[in-house]
Amino acid sequence: MNAILSFIPRLFSLRAVILVLAVVFALMGDQLALVGWADRALFSILGVPEGATPATILPQEAFGPAMADRGLSEPLWSDMAVTAGLAIAALYLVLAIPAMGAAVSLPERKRQYDKAVSTYRSIQERKKGFRDTAARLSALEKLAPDNSLMQGGSFDNTRTLLMPEPAVSRPTLGRYEIEREIGRGAMGVVYLGKDPKIARTVAIKTLSYQAFDDGQLQDLKERFFREAEAAGRLSHPALVTVYDVGEEADLAYIAMDYAKGRPLSEFGRTGRLLPLPRVLDIVARVADALAYAHSQKIVHRDIKPGNIIFNPDNGDIKITDFGIAKISDDSRTRTGAVMGSPLYMSPEQLKGQKVTGASDIYSLGVTLYKLVSGETPYQGDTLANLTYQILNKRPRSVREFNADLPNGVVRLINKAIQREPDKRFASAATMAEAVRRLAVREAGQEVSS
Repeated sequence: MNAILSFIPRLFSLRAVILVLAVVFALMGDQLALVGWADRALFSILGVPEGATPATILPQEAFGPAMADRGLSEPLWSDMAVTAGLAIAALYLVLAIPAMGAAVSLPERKRQYDKAVSTYRSIQERKKGFRDTAARLSALEKLAPDNSLMQGGSFDNTRTLLMPEPAVSRPTLGRYEIEREIGRGAMGVVYLGKDPKIARTVAIKTLSYQAFDDGQLQDLKERFFREAEAAGRLSHPALVTVYDVGEEADLAYIAMDYAKGRPLSEFGRTGRLLPLPRVLDIVARVADALAYAHSQKIVHRDIKPGNIIFNPDNGDIKITDFGIAKISDDSRTRTGAVMGSPLYMSPEQLKGQKVTGASDIYSLGVTLYKLVSGETPYQGDTLANLTYQILNKRPRSVREFNADLPNGVVRLINKAIQREPDKRFASAATMAEAVRRLAVREAGQEVSS
């Protein structure tokens, strides 16, 4: 018996009942006894002349003559109007009911677990055993046994998103379903997500509002959305593509191309260095991408191994993290702000002076230094000490860490990391050409173009 009772709700649904009733009423109309009786009752009550006593409900056979006596007639379009009204009402209800159901699970998908728990508890109080309410409630309560984690700020730069059990809907950002954490940046966590509409895998970079005070937040939001604006201007095989940008109550997010591979920082340590021809190939392609970005008036300002993704399987590279990019035709960008990774920052950037494409060339030169030696030109135990060395001291020779480097590589690095911008390569394109010529001459094979 219980099996039969549990099967009935699956066989019949409220939407199906509404559709059936709408079809029946539209096709049969006043042929139904109940509908005909309702028509005559309303006519008897509302159709009485002023001052007259309401009559009893007219029988069916007297309804037509009574209408004729009062000079009333049914328009030809009345049946069509009633049928259309029923169809519209049925359609509205059919569409509204699933939306009502979705509203129950929306809080848990939007990470509002406290609201979701409250909703499911309310359902349990009214009707125990309703569908999978008990399983969902149990899974949600496990997410936050002390109720301290059921707050809006599930995303920040120190805490990852709690991924719920299968009984609970996957959390979403906008239309993107979150799958797992794949990295962390200075402003937030980066997640692997999926766009269910087109089955596209994306990387979702987040900025948690709760991780910063109001004084910092406005500037950080401007930087965050500038990344979307800067990268959104660019279309190049070696640059990440931005698909979408959005904002929710507790965070902002950017959905971008998911670059498979590993950051070059993993290959910047002694014992894990890539072969020189491979390094030169990568640097040449990065320089090409920077030349394109500079032609679009975008200066990256944070080129370093950690912001270059390399796929060892196919050799592809992607430059990521335009979070502090300078849009040179944007009046909002101003000098005086020092942002970036100090070990790779140009002297003019450290001074807060005007930054041009020459700054990216310097950073790429330091990146090349790191990839062929496992070290950087300057080291300091404090930021002040490091800054002093970059601004005043000669860089350590790369040969101190890799004595086997060809002379051409040493000269190329030294030119790229000159303290004065006008002494570096004239452009990123010029640097790319120099790297390719060097690869042919020193390594004996041409890198890809």
